[in-house]
Amino acid sequence: MADAQTGKRCLSLVLFFFIFVAYSFAAEDYFFKANELYDQGKFKEAVPLYRAAIDEGRYEPFAWFNLGNALVQLDRKQVAMVAYRRTVELLPNFEKAWMLLGDLYYLADSPGDAIAAYNRAIELGVESDHVHFALAECYLKGRDWTLAQKNFERALRLNPDRMDAWYGLAEVYEKLGDYEYAIKTLQNALQMTATAGADVHFTLAYYYRSMDSTRQSLNEMENGILMDPENVSARRYLAQMYVQNNSPWMAIFTLEEGLRHNKGKGDLNLDLGQIYFNQKRYDEAFECYMKAWIAGSSQGRIGAENVGHVFSNAGDTEKAESLYKRIREKK
Repeated sequence: MADAQTGKRCLSLVLFFFIFVAYSFAAEDYFFKANELYDQGKFKEAVPLYRAAIDEGRYEPFAWFNLGNALVQLDRKQVAMVAYRRTVELLPNFEKAWMLLGDLYYLADSPGDAIAAYNRAIELGVESDHVHFALAECYLKGRDWTLAQKNFERALRLNPDRMDAWYGLAEVYEKLGDYEYAIKTLQNALQMTATAGADVHFTLAYYYRSMDSTRQSLNEMENGILMDPENVSARRYLAQMYVQNNSPWMAIFTLEEGLRHNKGKGDLNLDLGQIYFNQKRYDEAFECYMKAWIAGSSQGRIGAENVGHVFSNAGDTEKAESLYKRIREKK
């Protein structure tokens, strides 16, 4: 579940593009023409004109910056990085160039360089949840829990609706082994942001289970399912928890409720078949296994055959043969 949720906190970096528009009376103003092309979405055509403007020299720092923006749009991020670096060499106090350079370093998996660029942008006056979140992620990669916590908290003060920052802050506490604070963090998220969804409850369930608080873990899984009733994997996980908690009837109810949503029939019926099989309710197990197989789960056939083997081994060859016949006919 942790990986999945972590998997669900996947990083959403946003590159902001700032185009400096310079007006000129010269008909052959490369910089101005390049900006016009950029505004029209003609990024490839704008690139050589920005290069010409750089050679011309009048708007060189800004031409480098806008060239970087165009190259990013063309997904040529490594070359764009060169353009942004040249921009900050010519204009060391250009905060937006430092910020975008930090974004590219982060995307290139170079957190040390990203940290330096982001911190320079902050020194020059940039104050956004975007920058602090990215910084926090960089520090998290470097296992600097203190600075990761500080920047996640700063990102949340600037934008309390930033759910990925809530997850990040909770992960810091998880890494420190402090599940109580991780839980408090996500509980605060539920109260303070409108973007908190079922995944928050699923992550809380994981934290409670890590603390051996089974009842609270079950409660959070149930809360998550109420918000996202069509989540098949979460429903199967909850059913498994019920089985492990010696509540197979609740597992059966959970899986049958899932079937009403007409999703994941193969997996849900397979799990139901296994529960019935373990309870020696073989006729019900067989029906569920067959439904699972017909819905596309190859494990369903194996389960159905195992039911047939039970009757065969018990000497009820007539019953076993009737089941094998249904399996052969797949009905």
